[in-house]
Amino acid sequence: MRPDPGELVSCAALLLLSRIGGMFVVPVPLPPFSHLEKQYTKRIEFYAAALEVVHKDLETIFTGENLTVTIKHRVKSLKNLYEKLCRRLPGLPEDTTRIVPTDLMGIRIVCPFLADIDRAAKLIEAQFEITEKEQKGAELGSKEFGYESLHFLVRCPEKVRDLHGLSTDTVIEIQVRTLLQDAWAEVEHQLIYKSEFSPLDEPLKRRLAALNANLTLSDIMFQEIRDYQENLHDQLRQRRHAFWNKINLLEASPLGPVDQEKIRPDTVLPRNNDQRLLEALLAHNEGDLERAVEIYNVILENEVRHELRSIVYVHRGMAHFSRDDLIAADLDFSRAIEEDPRNSKGYLYRGLVKTVQENYPAAFANFTLCLNRDPFSQDALLERAKLFYKTGDMEKCREDCRHILDINPENKKAAELLGQL
Repeated sequence: MRPDPGELVSCAALLLLSRIGGMFVVPVPLPPFSHLEKQYTKRIEFYAAALEVVHKDLETIFTGENLTVTIKHRVKSLKNLYEKLCRRLPGLPEDTTRIVPTDLMGIRIVCPFLADIDRAAKLIEAQFEITEKEQKGAELGSKEFGYESLHFLVRCPEKVRDLHGLSTDTVIEIQVRTLLQDAWAEVEHQLIYKSEFSPLDEPLKRRLAALNANLTLSDIMFQEIRDYQENLHDQLRQRRHAFWNKINLLEASPLGPVDQEKIRPDTVLPRNNDQRLLEALLAHNEGDLERAVEIYNVILENEVRHELRSIVYVHRGMAHFSRDDLIAADLDFSRAIEEDPRNSKGYLYRGLVKTVQENYPAAFANFTLCLNRDPFSQDALLERAKLFYKTGDMEKCREDCRHILDINPENKKAAELLGQL
């Protein structure tokens, strides 16, 4: 009796799938589910163990590069694989004799922001042998929205293959996307991909497109906000560095007020306070203190919350200080405290002005008031310790230095001052 053709196919499938660690190759026509299940079950533990190792390696790489992402991994279930193969079969060429699934082993990397995708992609390309790279959604027009994600097919690393007995042609699919893209992909998968029907009616299609458009635009807006914040923080760091350099130069030689130059009348200012603050900091860091003060003035002329006015007064006070106008600086730091008594920086910087003016009792009082509001302020502790040293109270100087080193053992200035005692 001649064997049934279906049995021949099933036997071929079992032969193809029999070697543990080899690529999972499925013959066409598709064998019955039960014929694949036994061989698949033998392999899944090897795939799962290998993915766990790759997952941990990726976590180590991203942490080392200070890139915060969420990493997930999964081995595709045979049920989901079989359903996908059944959907794919009608669209395959007639001469197809086998299918090699490339998404059995999958890793998903979810990033908070769009720019993080590029950083993650570069790390992946540096770490793995890439066999395929695809930007899902790249084919969409400027007025179209849909599933977006960056997909890689990578060869399983040699050390992982050797450890778990996998073949050299074993691949892993790695998807990289944002949080919002991931949310859309999950919803789309449930509403459309796994559905038995397609949303062909135009109103439903328009609603889905509108939802995805909102998510896409939100991703862009989140990235813009993050870029603004990073730029702002960078300018703040630069301005703070310049301010403390100025303090080091002036501590031994108090300066009096100077005449302010006239403000340029032809300067065009940004229209919102966020951009004004950023431009003021840029001008401040570039040494254009006249323009910085001018922009701070414009911000303060607007309706601004008390705590924000307090911050702007601190910024303007630092600009006045950099212009050697200690009276104006002292006045602005006092205004910052009036607007928000919780603003410890106002007390710190007012104390620095008093130090430069050699008004040591007032300086001590301000540093102590700063520490009452922020007991972990290393700047206030260090400036107070330096004053104790200058006025001969070595025991209190030593106490403040030790307090700083308890907070931050790497504080070199505190260690140097303590070494001088």
